[in-house]
Amino acid sequence: MDVLFISGIANNNQVRAVLDNRGQFQYLLNGSSSVAPHMENAGEFRSHRFVLGGSGGNQRYGFNFRPAVIFNEISDPDTHSDALSRCTSFCKQQDVPVVNPPEAIFQTRRDQVTQALADIDGVEVPKTIRFAPQTPEDVRQAMTTHFTGSVLLREAGTHGGTSLTKIDSPEDIERQLYSFALDGRAYYLIEFRDFASSDGLYRKFRIVVVDGVPYLRHMLINDHWMVHRTARTFMSSRKELVQEEKQWLQTFYKKPPQDLIKKVEIIAGRLKLDYFGIDCTLDDEGRMLIFEANANMNILANTQPSPNLWDAPIAAIHEHLKAMIQARVDS
Repeated sequence: MDVLFISGIANNNQVRAVLDNRGQFQYLLNGSSSVAPHMENAGEFRSHRFVLGGSGGNQRYGFNFRPAVIFNEISDPDTHSDALSRCTSFCKQQDVPVVNPPEAIFQTRRDQVTQALADIDGVEVPKTIRFAPQTPEDVRQAMTTHFTGSVLLREAGTHGGTSLTKIDSPEDIERQLYSFALDGRAYYLIEFRDFASSDGLYRKFRIVVVDGVPYLRHMLINDHWMVHRTARTFMSSRKELVQEEKQWLQTFYKKPPQDLIKKVEIIAGRLKLDYFGIDCTLDDEGRMLIFEANANMNILANTQPSPNLWDAPIAAIHEHLKAMIQARVDS
C-alpha cells in the first residue's frame, strides 16, 4: 500500500537549505507537521513524499502509483495558504482518504480556533483578533476597541517566542513595537491571561491528539509567562520540577484523566483534524486554558539522547499514528 505525504512551500516561495554533517544540502520546509521522515521505515505501507507550492491555477498531477491515503502535512494557514489551496485541488483529483484535510487546516488560524472552541465546558480560549496594522496607532485602536487588559501581539505565521510581545497598556505601544514591521502584514492581538499556578510558576502542557485520543507529549515549567523549550534550563536547576513532569507523563500514559479525554474529543470534532497538538495549561480543577491548537507542532522529533522522559510518549504517539494511517488504507 502506498501513502502519499504532502508538504508545501510557503507563500513567499522560499525554502531553507542547510548542510548536514555529511556535507550534503538538506532542504527545510516550515509549516509542516513533519510526519513523513518518521514513517519511511514504517513497514506496514510504502511512504512517498510530494511538495506543493506556487499560486497558479489548477494543475493535474500524475504518479506511477495510486496512493491509498494522502497525509497532508501542510499545517500553517497563515504562511502556506497557496500550498493549501493547491492541496485542496490535488486531493479532490485523487479521491482517496485524506488525513488532516487541507480544508480543515485552513480553519486553524488562531482567531478561527478561538471561535470554534469558544463554548466548550471547562475549556477557555483567550479572545483573539487578526488584523493588518500599518502604524502604532492602528495597534492602539485595536487594543482599546477589543480588549480591556494586557494583550499579546504576534506576527501571523510565527511560532514560539518569535515576533511576540506583551503590551500592558496603550501607552506602552510605541516602546514595545520598535522592532516590529508594521507594513500591512497580518498580526494577531491575543488577550493575555495570567496562568501562574499557586507557586507562582507557569506550566504549559503539550497534548497531542491522534484520531481523537490525547497523549501528553511533555510539560514545561518556567518562572516567566513565556514558556518555551528554554524552560528546560530553569527546570534543570530544580529537580522537583523535572520529577513533576516525569510524574505527569507516567500517570497520563497509564490513565489519562477522563474529563480531559471528553474535552479533547469535542475539540477534535470541532477542528476536524486527525492529528494535531494542543498547547495549554490545566488548573487544579482540570479546566483547560488553550494557547494554541493546530497541526504545526514539533511532536515526533526527540532531540535528547535516549533513554529519556519522552521516549515512551513519542513511541506511543508514533504507533497510534501508524495504526491510524493503516486503518485509512484498509477502509
